[in-house]
Amino acid sequence: MKKPTSMLLEANFDINQIGETLEWKFSRKDGDGNPVTGRYAGAIYFTMGELVHIKVRAGGYEQFESFKVLDCSLITRPQIVCIAPGQLAAYARPSPFDGVAGACVSVAADEFGPGHAHASEEGGRKYHTISRKWDQFLTVGDDSGRWEVSFVLTVEITRCSGRQERRVFAFDPEGVVGAGVTPPDMDDSGDGMACMPEGDVNGGVPA
Repeated sequence: MKKPTSMLLEANFDINQIGETLEWKFSRKDGDGNPVTGRYAGAIYFTMGELVHIKVRAGGYEQFESFKVLDCSLITRPQIVCIAPGQLAAYARPSPFDGVAGACVSVAADEFGPGHAHASEEGGRKYHTISRKWDQFLTVGDDSGRWEVSFVLTVEITRCSGRQERRVFAFDPEGVVGAGVTPPDMDDSGDGMACMPEGDVNGGVPA
C-alpha cells in the first residue's frame, strides 16, 4: 500500500503588521501544494488520503516573549462540480476532509505544540520568529470535489514588556482545488492526485 502524502499548511504573520492577511503556503515533500508555474499555478490541490498538518509562525524585528493560539478555523466552501441543462447543479460535499460533516473545522488551540524560537538576519537586521505546530492532522477524503478554502486565526501576542494583545488574521485564496474533480486531460500517472486550475470543474463548466 502506498504511503499517503503529507501536506503542510504554513500560516505566518508579523506581530507589528497593520493588515490582517496571513502569509500562507501549502507545501509537501514531493513538491509544492500551490505551484506558481504551469497549469495549476495559483491553485491549491490535495491528494486523496493526504495528511494535512498546520504550522503557525509569528515574527518581528522586535523581539517578543511568546504567542499562543486562541482559536483556529479552516473553512471550506463547496463549489459546483457538475451542471447540465434542465438539471440542478451538483456541489461538492461541505468538506474534503474525512470525519468532518460541516464546512468548518475548528482546530483545538491546546493541540498546538510548544513554541520554537529562531532568529535570522534579514537586510542587516535580526528577525525573530516563534513557530507552533498542530499536533494532529486532517485526512483528505476520497470524494471528488472543488472547494474554496479560508483560514481564520486568533492569537495572543506577549511582548517582552509583558503587554499582551489579541489579533485576528486570515487568508482566503481563490480558485482552490480540493480532493478531486478529475480534469478532462488529467495525466494517467495513477498517483491518485486530483488537480484543477481556477474556474475549471467537471465538464468544463466555469465556477
